[in-house]
Amino acid sequence: MMAWLSNTVHPAFTHIFRPGNFSEDAAAQDSIKAMGKKTFWEKLQEIDGLVAGKQWMQGAQFTTCDPYALVFYGWGARIELPMKELKNYTAWKDRMLQRPAVRKILEREQNILLKAA
Repeated sequence: MMAWLSNTVHPAFTHIFRPGNFSEDAAAQDSIKAMGKKTFWEKLQEIDGLVAGKQWMQGAQFTTCDPYALVFYGWGARIELPMKELKNYTAWKDRMLQRPAVRKILEREQNILLKAA
């Protein structure tokens, strides 16, 4: 799961946030961003399916995959994707926000997820 998050989901967002890493041609960068947004949304939908019926990303046990997946939820909110359409992922995010250590870090970062909660 961690490999998939870091090698598939994360790079999709990189295409949105840093298209210059993929082309020096400014005209091509809008297309790179658009494809990245499409791909990132598809991966978020996959996460929604993966957490269906589970407490945490890997099932009943909280793992390092959970905080990493929370980053992607926040990034989706940041770029104004319709995150609330992802019912399972949103319910999981709400469980994450109930964890004191998670809240502490998000408060310190003034994270967008606290504004949306």
